[in-house]
Amino acid sequence: MIHFFKELYLTAFTIGFRFRAPQQLGGGWGPDTDAAKGVCAVTLIEAAILMGIMDRIEIYLEINMFSHVSRWTIYIAVLALYLPNRYVLITRGHGIRFERTFKNLTNSRKVLLLTTCLLMILTVMAFSIYSSIAYRRWIGVTH
Repeated sequence: MIHFFKELYLTAFTIGFRFRAPQQLGGGWGPDTDAAKGVCAVTLIEAAILMGIMDRIEIYLEINMFSHVSRWTIYIAVLALYLPNRYVLITRGHGIRFERTFKNLTNSRKVLLLTTCLLMILTVMAFSIYSSIAYRRWIGVTH
């Protein structure tokens, strides 16, 4: 099971890595930018999960501890998510190696990984949005 979650993590990187500009705009941005896009995709998923969890914590504990966080604190938190992902996926090369071997996986494995990854992304988005709506109601924001 751990191996599957690792492959799911690497698949999210691969999706971000392979997300290209339209052909009219030149097609691709280059390997460095493609790798950074992959890391950003993984970081955004993790950030959405954490934001949803933080909203839930405030609601369940009935305290207001994260709502007055400064913009710089958020930047530092995102950087704290981005840098370890960059180290594992690019510097250590795990994401790059998986992206190169992704096309050699069996079609059923590729479909399973891509479908599960996209379902995970949709679930994370729904959880984050639902938590945000519940949090806004809890603090009294009605619009």
